[in-house]
Amino acid sequence: MSDLPDYVAEHFQHAVKQDLATWLLHNPLPTVVEPKIDGIRVFLFKSGDKLVISSKHGAIYTPQSSPKVFATVPEFLHAPHRMILDGEYVAKEARVFFFDVLQVDDRELRALPLTERKKVLREILKGTDLEVPWKLAKSVEEIQALKERFVKDGFEGVVAKNPQSAHGQAGSWLKMKKFDTLDVFIMDYEKTQDMERTGVPRSWFVGVYDEHGREVPLGKVGAFVEKVDPRKVVKGAVVEVRYQEVTEDTKLRGAFILRVRHDKVPGECLLSQLK
Repeated sequence: MSDLPDYVAEHFQHAVKQDLATWLLHNPLPTVVEPKIDGIRVFLFKSGDKLVISSKHGAIYTPQSSPKVFATVPEFLHAPHRMILDGEYVAKEARVFFFDVLQVDDRELRALPLTERKKVLREILKGTDLEVPWKLAKSVEEIQALKERFVKDGFEGVVAKNPQSAHGQAGSWLKMKKFDTLDVFIMDYEKTQDMERTGVPRSWFVGVYDEHGREVPLGKVGAFVEKVDPRKVVKGAVVEVRYQEVTEDTKLRGAFILRVRHDKVPGECLLSQLK
């Protein structure tokens, strides 16, 4: 079981963040469009009657250790003897949702086109509400309309996917969020009079890493939404910020903290998010 997080880390597929027109140059229409679920990326492993869920950061969930998580997961009695599913764990709901399948018994499926893997996944999840809904968009207008619809339904955006892509194919998934947001890490905090009085920082220096692993400062962030506890915004923490624009000297303008991201580490905060 200790090797499961290694498998997740090796086969975990990232979604790129760039403008839709650029992405479509390498991923022509039609496009699979899914709602972007605000959760922690996980793989579900089934072997016989045993089920295990592993996150990309090494967390392991079993029916014994996490009964609430598995309360909404069927026993998969009629599913393949062995399988690996790709999905998201939503902590606030203690629920798991799936959007891809990597393996069924001894058959490796990652090289199959996404739409073929979707057919297999639908058969596995038939009779449950665990499959992430998706639509096939045939135009840019349909993609934008689906994004607006899913955002209206409460999702934080959509993920556009190349229907012919293999699982793990670089650049084949596109993240389209509701607003311009960025995951950054806290480099330091500003020593203000208010902090001297309360002991709690209210202004932070944030940054990301470039492709060479070097820190890139993005300036200060001194605002946050009400649900954010500033005592948890500490050095090394990852936070999601919303911003108006990026200045010519690579500083965030009009930025404020939306949430602390306990599911991410600083090494995942990359400058490429801005490209």
